[in-house]
Amino acid sequence: MSDPKGRTELLISDTLVPDIFITQYAQELTKDALCLYLWLLMSFGDREFTKENIKSYTLLSESDSEEYAAELIAHDLLITKDNETFSMADLKKNEVDSYVKAVVARDSADPSLKLCADEESRNVLAGSINKTFYTGKMSYMFYRLVDKCLYEYGFDPTVVYSLFEEGRDRKMHLKLNSMYDLAQSWSKMGYTTPDKLAAYYDRKSKRDKLIALMGRLARKRINGPDIEKIEKWIDQYDVSLELAEYAFRVNADFRSSVNLKHVDDKLTEWYAAGIDDIDKAMAYENERKKENKRKATRSKARNNANKTWGELVGANDNKPEEPAKDKDSSKETEKADKKATNIDSKEEKATEKPAKSPKPVPVEEEADETDSPENDEILGLFGRCK
Repeated sequence: MSDPKGRTELLISDTLVPDIFITQYAQELTKDALCLYLWLLMSFGDREFTKENIKSYTLLSESDSEEYAAELIAHDLLITKDNETFSMADLKKNEVDSYVKAVVARDSADPSLKLCADEESRNVLAGSINKTFYTGKMSYMFYRLVDKCLYEYGFDPTVVYSLFEEGRDRKMHLKLNSMYDLAQSWSKMGYTTPDKLAAYYDRKSKRDKLIALMGRLARKRINGPDIEKIEKWIDQYDVSLELAEYAFRVNADFRSSVNLKHVDDKLTEWYAAGIDDIDKAMAYENERKKENKRKATRSKARNNANKTWGELVGANDNKPEEPAKDKDSSKETEKADKKATNIDSKEEKATEKPAKSPKPVPVEEEADETDSPENDEILGLFGRCK
């Protein structure tokens, strides 16, 4: 649908993304760099564009746009000559050029450039890796990694397969640089045969158990820096699970909260003292506690040497005992005070009585206002007449 001016309201165009980008580059990019790459690919394709065009991607600030453009350049996805004009890298051309270079150098004296693609065992191994870990869409650079492992590092085919298996377990098998780094580290460690690789898996199992143990004791998720400490315990100190747990509990005896730095400091202290098992560590800590007690006792003795008798035993202990008669007099005084208190309370009660209303007087006892000696005689006469 379009309006009279020729503008369309539907976005139904397509942007073609090379498979090599999805399998080799996308996993290495940050989220914003990936979005910027797709937007540039959609907007400009194989045309040149400027820095201002990059900044026009309004989902990012100007500073962020420059940062993520630099990330794309570092991954060979953008090409620039003067840092003003840019173009998208032709990933397919780069892949073909790399392959041709390897084929031409097949007979070169440099073993790292030999392809050796005619060997049946190599093709079977590469095909198995492609189907298992890349669903049949493995980039050529990963084929080159297979060749590098077989013919430069001298890996056994089972070790090469285990390398890609390890990459999948770490969720890095789609990241080319990470896989090359892993292969290089295995070569330096000498993991070239299945027997030597068994030592790697033993270390990995011990590492996983230590991570689980420290996570349970610290009651938290073990992160990157803590994992680096644990790997140091394994590679440098050859720490057992029991020794690591004891180092944690030793810190917990006098700390309310223990982290892996405290454990690392304790293990480093033990390693410097030549302690490599839990029995030696327990003996070391017991002797350390005794020494701390002796130091505390000597320190207390030195402090007491400068104090007076009153400071040592207390100010109240230095007072002379009061004589017995004074105690008796104090008892008598208490009794007198009690008597005086009782008297005072009685007086208070007496003063309160008049405040009460008087009792009514019987009628017969009331005196008449006309009473006189003469009236008494008259009444007496009437009484006698009755």
